[in-house]
Amino acid sequence: MASRRPLRLNGHEFSTADATPDADASDSNYIYIKGNGPIKGQQKQELADIGVFVYEFLGQDTYLCRYEPADLEPIRGLSFIEQANIYPRHLKKSVRLEDTISTAGAPEDTFTVDIILHKGETSPDRVVSDIVEKTGLNPEDISEEQNILRLTADAETIAKIQDVDAVKKIEKVIDKKFFNNFARQDIHADNKAGDEGPTSVPYNGTGETVVVADTGFDTGSATNTHPAFTGRVKALISEGRKNDRGQNKGLTNDFDGHGTHCSGSVLGDGASESMGGKIQGTAPKASLVVQSLLTSNGGLWTPPNLMNLFEGPYKLHDARISSNSWGLVWVRSQVAYDSEANATDGFVWHNQDHVIVFAAGNDGEEVSPNGAHIGSTSSAKNIICVGATQSSRPNGNYKYDPKKPAGDPNKVAGFSSRGPTLEGRVKPDVVAPGIAILSACSRDPKITDRERNAYGPSQDKLWSFGSGTSMATPLVSGCCATIRGAVRAKGVDKPSAALVKALVINGAVDLGLPQSAQGFGRIDIERSLAIVDKRDTAGFGFVDEGFVSGKSLAEDETWTKSIPLNVDVPATSGRGKQLKVTLVFSDRKGLELQNKLSLNVAVKDASGSTVVEKRGDEGVAEENNVEQVVLKLPEGSESVDVSVVCDRIVRLNDNQAFAVTWGLYE
Repeated sequence: MASRRPLRLNGHEFSTADATPDADASDSNYIYIKGNGPIKGQQKQELADIGVFVYEFLGQDTYLCRYEPADLEPIRGLSFIEQANIYPRHLKKSVRLEDTISTAGAPEDTFTVDIILHKGETSPDRVVSDIVEKTGLNPEDISEEQNILRLTADAETIAKIQDVDAVKKIEKVIDKKFFNNFARQDIHADNKAGDEGPTSVPYNGTGETVVVADTGFDTGSATNTHPAFTGRVKALISEGRKNDRGQNKGLTNDFDGHGTHCSGSVLGDGASESMGGKIQGTAPKASLVVQSLLTSNGGLWTPPNLMNLFEGPYKLHDARISSNSWGLVWVRSQVAYDSEANATDGFVWHNQDHVIVFAAGNDGEEVSPNGAHIGSTSSAKNIICVGATQSSRPNGNYKYDPKKPAGDPNKVAGFSSRGPTLEGRVKPDVVAPGIAILSACSRDPKITDRERNAYGPSQDKLWSFGSGTSMATPLVSGCCATIRGAVRAKGVDKPSAALVKALVINGAVDLGLPQSAQGFGRIDIERSLAIVDKRDTAGFGFVDEGFVSGKSLAEDETWTKSIPLNVDVPATSGRGKQLKVTLVFSDRKGLELQNKLSLNVAVKDASGSTVVEKRGDEGVAEENNVEQVVLKLPEGSESVDVSVVCDRIVRLNDNQAFAVTWGLYE
């Protein structure tokens, strides 16, 4: 038998070929099944008829399922099933947790862990009771957020928790940190954003609300604000200090400065004579919501289930862009797709018009065993992950320095975390300027001149410099708000997150660098907005299928669109029009790609014959929910046929929405 690449379960390599068949499933409701090939819709119906409900694709034609009967033989007897076994309990601890335990100094050492429950577990209280019964833990020491429990225990106790059937995974809680206008010029925001477009559409974020989850905001007032935000602060939400006692309870002031700076890069709108005049973010007319994650001692707090972080601003304040310049502290090696990435993907799947942007991280100069760094939330499939380039502002050692030469926005910063993800997917998605970025400075009394000038001297206390993927991320978040507003002005009232992401990626400029450093390129809002402005003319356009139109794809269905080019394509001689087509879809949560769509582009001549054809997954090592085709148009090209094929749908009777964008560039 040919060798098979092992599956990954909680970071462990797992070969189904080496698994011993279980006698039955009398002590578990969770099994994995392996097909002889892909398990299709009719076969999933046959499985459902005998009580097998497919929950998650694990890779290699293997699926995690819920199955309450004890007898596995009815499943094993199906012609399309190769194997059916209990979900392996000895692999429930993540690899990182096992490594941490193995290097601990003493048996009494304790570890704070998150206990992730299987889908279908609707009674966490019952699971808590089961854990207490097996371990003797005090139930008061177990916190609960939907399907995630958090507790602190020693290694022996954690091992006992593996035997609780409802538990899917146990992972170590890792500390988080924040990832600490030339930038507008570098991404061509000054060419279009903020001005009147060709159809009198204001491209400045008007009508959009962005939530910035960060340290806090200015002095903590939504009315007496830094002048860059006057009249545009919708809400300030305390997360890190909401449960404090005394005078710190519920505070949102920014005594760190990071959050105010990031907010300014998203949507600040101000000026300083001593600092060069107008200073704006990339969506200078958008409204702001800030979630203060800062704790009283300067730490960073997020809920165990990140869906709860995104839900409030989305439902209560109509925020449709979420900017997050924070992530995990570097701990010697790349972190896998974890429960936080899972929750983030789940939120976008259930709220498909919510754009979530995360910083890639500043660990690019850290030694990594595999040369990559991006993990956890930054590796989520449905987000936009942002790396950092230099900016054109003079700088040295990542700080503004007027005596140094100008930076090069076509070069990725050394500190910018590299991809791909541990699962092999492309990250970052895009890069943006992240060195010596000038933005709003918090007016909190604890901000000193030393802190204000940490990334270069400022002549105005209202403004300061910052560097990091933290600074690149809000620039992209503001661009998303501006792009979303432009799309809405074109009549698409609820553009999907997939469409906004596709517009960002399709407009990005390839820097000629490895994809592990630049993703799909440096963001260029002018090129992204051209797709919206010139929709269905001159080789530009987009579709947003399924989220609004109801035309999402079922398994094995194909969507096709013929695009007339309406442009002369001369003999190239090495130059000419470049066609770029991007497919993006928001996938179900799960480490592996759950639903699978494929992009194909065929260029036709006047006779209708195909002159060049290319797939979106060519040269890609792993399945991705972003696929792109870039090609030079041959002489005589008349039209382009774009097709999207639905190769896999994991859940029975499910379907998949998607967005496609295209443009012709010199």
